[in-house]
Amino acid sequence: MRNATSTRPKVVRVIDKYDLDGIGDEMVAEWTKPESTRRSCRELAEFFNIRVLDAALREAGIIWDRPLVEECAAIIKDKDKSLTGYDLDSRGVDTDEVGGDMVSYQSIYTYMTEYRDITYEREVDGIRSRVASLQQIETKTETIATGIISHSVTHDQVHGVEPTVEVTTKCICETCGTDTEMSAYLRNGGCPACSRSR
Repeated sequence: MRNATSTRPKVVRVIDKYDLDGIGDEMVAEWTKPESTRRSCRELAEFFNIRVLDAALREAGIIWDRPLVEECAAIIKDKDKSLTGYDLDSRGVDTDEVGGDMVSYQSIYTYMTEYRDITYEREVDGIRSRVASLQQIETKTETIATGIISHSVTHDQVHGVEPTVEVTTKCICETCGTDTEMSAYLRNGGCPACSRSR
């Protein structure tokens, strides 16, 4: 395996580390197929992680059938499951390191859109539609809340100048704790703070 220390996106670093030459072009081809045959970022992440594990196994002189590699990759990715019975670490495969090199669908999305500069129009249109729907909900909520506040001020239930009401939906990242407006979160394809570290 090559040394992978770099500030490049995680997918690129892992491709280099495990000598996965050509996998980037394969994933681009799969992601840009027509909608009926296109593979999602989540599916491509699974595909990528299987190839990572397979490369690590072959480096240690272990060759498994694909179904077994798929099963083991899923277990390594899901840290709640046990690898008991596979005995990989004693055979030269650092499963913690391999697990750390596995990627999320967000990493694949970042690789596609930022590193490979690919825009999938249908997906972009879908995000725009969801953002627009969210903004309509926020506007409606603001209108209702403004009406409630105005009524309360008029009837002296609330004292002082009538405030301006703003409704914003925020997403709080479970990984880093950053809170981001949901519309920005959707447009970015996830937490902006985390995507900068990929």
